Amino acid sequence: MEDCFIICPLGDENSETRSKSDKLLKYVFKPVLDKNKFKAIRADQIPKSGFITSQIINLLVDCDLVVADLTDSNPNVFYELAIRHAINKPYIQVITKGQKIPFDLSGIRTIEIDIHDLESVEKAKIEIENHILEFKKGHISDSPISMALSTKILQSDSDLAEKIVEKLSYFDRGYSDYYSDSDSQKIDKIERKLWAFDEYGSVNLDKLSSKIDSILSKLDDMKKQ
Repeated sequence: MEDCFIICPLGDENSETRSKSDKLLKYVFKPVLDKNKFKAIRADQIPKSGFITSQIINLLVDCDLVVADLTDSNPNVFYELAIRHAINKPYIQVITKGQKIPFDLSGIRTIEIDIHDLESVEKAKIEIENHILEFKKGHISDSPISMALSTKILQSDSDLAEKIVEKLSYFDRGYSDYYSDSDSQKIDKIERKLWAFDEYGSVNLDKLSSKIDSILSKLDDMKKQ
């Protein structure tokens, strides 16, 4: 059994905030985590002995997975999520459907959940499980920190941008016969990375993003034929 630390707005006992978090834990997170052999841990379940901040930081560093609920833009959640981003270990972001994802995190996949809509709950559970399965295959999460570091590499190596263009052109020249939904997801991931490169660094990659759009359009046309 692996550990999953849930970071979320908790509020006081019997508050609306606590009620929302309890429902998410009971009806969304726990069923998926139990199914995939993860033990859910939340801050209010930590023994009161010892320095609570240190215990939370240790959980953020040591747990195999973190699920972060961005609902209501809680500052503690953002602080704790930033620690997880910095160590580059698996995490999943969720937010109440209809709420705005903060600018710095808008390029990262975030699962929207409406706890009052059964279809939304089921969809969210499927998406969370898909993330978990990706992590078990060795996928490493992107974050604003990892993307900024990648941008720094791009800025220090002028030849790297050209290499990226060349590699992307392989989609157009060599892989059109193998286009699938999986390929589409990979291209989507590249697009999100390019967005972050452009957003967090001085390298302008608009042309690269447009090139991917063009390639994807051509591959879609080939698939329809």
